Amino acid sequence: MYVKTLNGLSLNGAWQMQLRLYVGWIIGSAAAFLFTGNTLLAYPSLLLTIHLVSVIAVVVYALSRQKDNFTLIPKINISLETFLVAFSMALALVVVKDAVGHLLPLPEWEELSFTSVNTSSLYTIIATVLLAAIMEEMLFRGIIMEALLHRHSGGVALLQSSLLFMLAHPDPAQMPGAFLLGLLCGFFYLRLRDLCSCFLIHLTNNAATAILVSGGSLQFVIADPTTYYVIVGACLLALVAGYFLLKRFTVQVKPHSYLSKENIRAKSVLFSEQ
Repeated sequence: MYVKTLNGLSLNGAWQMQLRLYVGWIIGSAAAFLFTGNTLLAYPSLLLTIHLVSVIAVVVYALSRQKDNFTLIPKINISLETFLVAFSMALALVVVKDAVGHLLPLPEWEELSFTSVNTSSLYTIIATVLLAAIMEEMLFRGIIMEALLHRHSGGVALLQSSLLFMLAHPDPAQMPGAFLLGLLCGFFYLRLRDLCSCFLIHLTNNAATAILVSGGSLQFVIADPTTYYVIVGACLLALVAGYFLLKRFTVQVKPHSYLSKENIRAKSVLFSEQ
């Protein structure tokens, strides 16, 4: 699955998309406050819904706007090798993100934490683990990063999309983890130009985070910090190994190579036949 565009986006255009997302949050939150008359912290499901509706609105706006010529290609395309590497790196990143959160105890702003994984109900679990992952990847990798790749280098597109993704999680406690997740998903998109692996990574991250939220890892750190940081070190090595492994069996796809989509897995096929 991927989004193609003919014109791409400037950096200014990418940031304008982020501003539209903020505007959606503000309008939705203001409207909810007018109807309820209470702080929205009392309605986590409503805050989550406002976030999802805002992301969906920006995605639909981008896909329907003729000027940028965005077109969604809903084709599932992921190899077994990519699946295994993406899944493994996503799990490793969850542990590393958790460790970063302990080493950098940033302030938590509950008012802005509506993009965090929420396990208070079945709806919030489905919305934060599944729906948010799909829509955020569609916007930040499928639309913003893809469009930036038409006008800028891979490094610029990767860093800018990861930064915008981080700012879409405005709670300071979420930001470092969001930036790391953006880098990982962006790296896979840079190598494959396909959203399936990005969806998998984001879904795995959210599901594993939901488990940590429910069980908590801080108690584990206090009880046995040595074992915990050995696991963190092993996960860092897994991320490094996954980086080189993905580079080994994939060929980085150029932005305009949609007509030769079959060539995306050329090196992957050779690797699997060895």
